[in-house]
Amino acid sequence: MSELWRCTVTGSSLCLPHTRSWFHGLRAQQRSPGSLYLTEPGSEYNLPFGRWGDPPFPHVEAMHTPAPVLLHMAEPGVSASDLALSAARALLAEHGKTWHGKDRAIDILIYCHSTSNEDIADAIAGRLQYELGLTMPLVFCLSQNLCSALMAIRLATALLQEEPGLQRALIVASEKWIHPFVRSFGHAAVFEDGAAAVLIERAGGPGWQLGEIHHVNAPDAPSPFESTVPAMLRLMGEQVPRAIRGLLETEGVASADLGFVVQPRLDASLCAQVLKDAGLEHLRPRSHGERNGHLASAEALANLHELRHGGPAQRGQMGLLWGVGLQGEAACCLLGQAQADKEAQR
Repeated sequence: MSELWRCTVTGSSLCLPHTRSWFHGLRAQQRSPGSLYLTEPGSEYNLPFGRWGDPPFPHVEAMHTPAPVLLHMAEPGVSASDLALSAARALLAEHGKTWHGKDRAIDILIYCHSTSNEDIADAIAGRLQYELGLTMPLVFCLSQNLCSALMAIRLATALLQEEPGLQRALIVASEKWIHPFVRSFGHAAVFEDGAAAVLIERAGGPGWQLGEIHHVNAPDAPSPFESTVPAMLRLMGEQVPRAIRGLLETEGVASADLGFVVQPRLDASLCAQVLKDAGLEHLRPRSHGERNGHLASAEALANLHELRHGGPAQRGQMGLLWGVGLQGEAACCLLGQAQADKEAQR
């Protein structure tokens, strides 16, 4: 099975705000002077961040949370940039070493996000590079896609495989929802604040192994703000099994070969239907701990972190990681552990 693996996750972190608040509504409530431009006429192109008129269209109003939900929410003055830096620093502190010099270099840095930072003059990827003291030339930013972190892993893995001089990639994602950003999409998703990071290297070393990222799109899908929650759920429920079936067929893996699944914090009935339609109803989903909301671009990285710290129950098995966005973008990959890592656990 070694030919399945494309990279190794050698470090991870999850940074959730200490504050949690009940949310029952549509838009995020916290306001920031730096984001006032999003409320001005002409900012409709920024949806789902900008204005759509007042009051919103009836089908948008229907996206209110069905019931109050307790979410992690960053305090005023703590930006998405701050959360990203905290997650990156926590990851590097896990290793307890400085990341300077040829032997410990980080060669690729990719930052992912769905929300806009409240300080629009703050280039987060650049800030991460500067504050962490990194000097690599390969610095990227991927945005506005709930599968962006998985696509970042795909991009970083390709670079690591094609360029012998590159050793490690740091991928960081963060989200903070401020007014007029939309937190709630009804039963489809409710978003909370937070950040996560992973460090990846070439496959085969100790750690969780990731396979090829398999990705599908729905090019003709409407914007979530031109759709309805039931339509979004149907689209997501169609796209994820399509991606999973394509992955298993391409890799020559049978559904019976899988022992667990790592899936996003979405509607439970949607997740159950996805597994059924993909022929994986025998798999037991992992818990998301205290998280009640989806972390948008940071969700997949948070799930990988929770997997790495989730105990030995799933070690030695092959699993599946998947994610999906509100316009039908879906991505998935296989998970496993290198033999060296399994022996180190004994």
